[in-house]
Amino acid sequence: MLRHPSFRRGLRDGFLLFFAVALFGVGFGVLAVQAGLPPWLASLASVVIVSGAAQFTMVGLLAAGPGPVLIAAAGLALRHVPMSAALSRMIGERARQVRAALAWVLVDETFGLTVNAARRGEEDLVAYKAAVDLELYSGWVTGTVLGAYVGAGLDPARLGIDVLFPLLFLGLAAPLVRSRREWVTALAAVAAGVMAVVVLPPAWRETGAAAVAAAVGAAVRE
Repeated sequence: MLRHPSFRRGLRDGFLLFFAVALFGVGFGVLAVQAGLPPWLASLASVVIVSGAAQFTMVGLLAAGPGPVLIAAAGLALRHVPMSAALSRMIGERARQVRAALAWVLVDETFGLTVNAARRGEEDLVAYKAAVDLELYSGWVTGTVLGAYVGAGLDPARLGIDVLFPLLFLGLAAPLVRSRREWVTALAAVAAGVMAVVVLPPAWRETGAAAVAAAVGAAVRE
């Protein structure tokens, strides 16, 4: 797989993702230590969980106890149900261990890149996603370790991390929006996201906006 052209194209497409996610990981590492987690546990969280949204929510709700953390993480994780179904259709019949590996790093950034690769007719989507997953995962873990162990004096807000990721998502989404249906769905996602900030608790905003946008997309004809 490492020599497959699709794997090399995945490494190419995910190159900038490594640095963006690493910077985001630094922010998580810093905030996790400031919230009271020991550096090794903050690092282990990124090794095992691999979810920026869930991990930042966890850090913000640690003081409230495990109950709110679990509820919030469950709400954020609901978006992975339609994502995993779409990924399953794209890769077709594969061995169970391959599916498990691809599902472990099922995050918005690599999913978006994989969808775009499928649309352009990428030869081997498993090799492609494995490459972008590898870069995102290594960037996330590396950034977290740096933030947890050497970033105690950093202020994540001053690094511009809160601005970086919306721009990253915009860059990933732009090549996917082509048809009338996709434009309507994208606009619905923006509107739903704004409304979610007003009416929903933080843990459910992303999932709620995604559900509304998905329903609108399903209802609109090409």
